[in-house]
Amino acid sequence: MEYFVKDTGKNRVVYKSLLIESPKSLGILANKTALDLVKELSLKPLCAMDIARRLGLHEQKVYYNLRKLEKAGIIKLLTTEERTGGTAKIYALAEPVVSVKLAENAFITTDTNVSIKNLDLLRPFIKDGKLDAKIILGNPHVHGKYDEGARDGVYAFDLALFIGNFLTNMELPCFMLDTQVKKEDLNDNLILIGNPKFNTIVDRINSELPVYFDKEKEWSLISKTTNKVYDQISVGAIIKCKNPFNEKKKILVLAGKRSRGTKAAIIALTQYTEKIMNNSSIEEDMHRIVLGLDKDNDYELDHVKFLE
Repeated sequence: MEYFVKDTGKNRVVYKSLLIESPKSLGILANKTALDLVKELSLKPLCAMDIARRLGLHEQKVYYNLRKLEKAGIIKLLTTEERTGGTAKIYALAEPVVSVKLAENAFITTDTNVSIKNLDLLRPFIKDGKLDAKIILGNPHVHGKYDEGARDGVYAFDLALFIGNFLTNMELPCFMLDTQVKKEDLNDNLILIGNPKFNTIVDRINSELPVYFDKEKEWSLISKTTNKVYDQISVGAIIKCKNPFNEKKKILVLAGKRSRGTKAAIIALTQYTEKIMNNSSIEEDMHRIVLGLDKDNDYELDHVKFLE
């Protein structure tokens, strides 16, 4: 069974849908008479004679278009009725919505409650129910030119659980440390966790990001869009853009001025996807800057405020 899901912003409306494998099948809908027939059948099941009377058309013209619509799969024979002079075929719409498959790159999820915006944000990092990206965390041991060990890898657990909602096939391990990355790995879609101080891969592309981290300002975030400086301890960024190592691929960066900022970015991604994707298309490069908040006063971040 196929479904069409319409995201209204406040809720999701789900329709049973007919999947048309070949766009050519929809050519019949360019015919006004066929469209009029579809409109009538959307109200109630009818036979050709009933439709002809309602629309004031010749019965043979109605039969012709019904056959075309049935062949395309848009309508179906529901039943037959014995009437004076013969047997009447009663037709109905196959489904209230028609979906057309234009390509094979389906997006599979096991969670029927996920938001359409979730799917949009995670393209192309997930494809056909599989992770199509390298998840790269900073090594927790001291490493790199800043002699630091990453402290934010623990926050990636929530990210992993979130992404797992969309996977039907999982190949482990699904992440690697920045010290394990080989040159060829960088040509894939990348999900990068942590700022340049902790993640050497982020450090390599820092200057090319729409939001970069300024070492001279204690790793404050600088927005190239607004030129604003964000220096709060729990400030973080969600960045989706072209992969500087391979422009045919994408990167998703989740990082903050401190580890708390990285946690704020992951909270935003997993809990506020609708707001992240607001006014952004699937393919469009985008970034959001958020401030982590502790609403229940337990010294742990649990909410975010969007700054940009």
